Amino acid sequence: MPKAIRIAAILLLAIAALLMVLAFGLGRRAPAAADSAHDTATLRQPPKRLMVVAGKELPAGQPIAAGDLTIAEMALPPANGYTVIGEVEGRTPSRNIAAGAMITSEHLLQGIAIGIKPGERAVAVPVDELAGVSNRVTPGDYVDVFMSLQDPSAAASGRSNTQARLLLSRLQVLGYGNADVGQRAASDDAQNNDVGELPPEPGSRAETIAARDSRSSGANNADAAQARSAILAVPVQDAGRLLLAAHSGKLFLALRNPGDTGLADETIFAAPPPVLALRGNLDDAAAEAAARPENRAYAGIDLSALAGDGSRSTPATSANGATTAPQRRRSPRPATRQGIEIIRGTTPSNRLSSP
Repeated sequence: MPKAIRIAAILLLAIAALLMVLAFGLGRRAPAAADSAHDTATLRQPPKRLMVVAGKELPAGQPIAAGDLTIAEMALPPANGYTVIGEVEGRTPSRNIAAGAMITSEHLLQGIAIGIKPGERAVAVPVDELAGVSNRVTPGDYVDVFMSLQDPSAAASGRSNTQARLLLSRLQVLGYGNADVGQRAASDDAQNNDVGELPPEPGSRAETIAARDSRSSGANNADAAQARSAILAVPVQDAGRLLLAAHSGKLFLALRNPGDTGLADETIFAAPPPVLALRGNLDDAAAEAAARPENRAYAGIDLSALAGDGSRSTPATSANGATTAPQRRRSPRPATRQGIEIIRGTTPSNRLSSP
């Protein structure tokens, strides 16, 4: 075989081997590229999670029932979404929520309003270090409100007759200073989210920012220590008494154990008369309506009645509106006269006393 033919055959074999190697490499690279494209598409598609959604249209201002909610698989939810129906049940929407919409905290009423029970009102009263138990009161505590008040009738006559007594029992503190009910849980969640994060490196910008945030938090705590007002959950019929006492006297908060449910029995004392007198000839329905807390609050109370002016007191009423007898005052018992006892004979029946 000529030499040129052998050289050509060798070159062809080498080219064929090179093509085989290239084909094998391309064949392995194509599945990897396909897998990479699939992974990229998977990363671009947000993950899904079971979230709480509205089972029907939820109108604003109406409490949400458990039957109005359902669980559905949603795309990556926002941080303020809910995964448990119990977290949304009983809450009140701040605006209309369409059926099928995922419920977030922006859809629900926030703040201390959600901690007020039916029949209660949130009332702010002034406090200082002395009236606020040396600023040891925190939102969620229960307190008794004591009142120190100058008797207006005594002040008009030039006499000094200051009284101090329990005004309202077992009121829940909804806010104290800049702190409100629920803020502590939010701060705990923030701390839980930071669990596992490494502390910033010394001298780094992250350490400078963290130190600045710490100083800001310390300033906020100092502001809370200098609280000037407390927000209390007050029965609507007692809100007028609290406001009048705060305006004309001095209030003091007394902390109590949350498990202590003892209350003063107001039915054994003469009830102060209202500012507005009832109309005459009320039927049974109207008389029953007059005993409702809202109507009792509307009737009002004045300063003399708050101070316990006995000449203007009326019989106390029980919880169901029934009138009870006023408290009877005992007449003072005459003092025993001191003297010499003379006993004649053997029987002590003839006893004479001399002054």
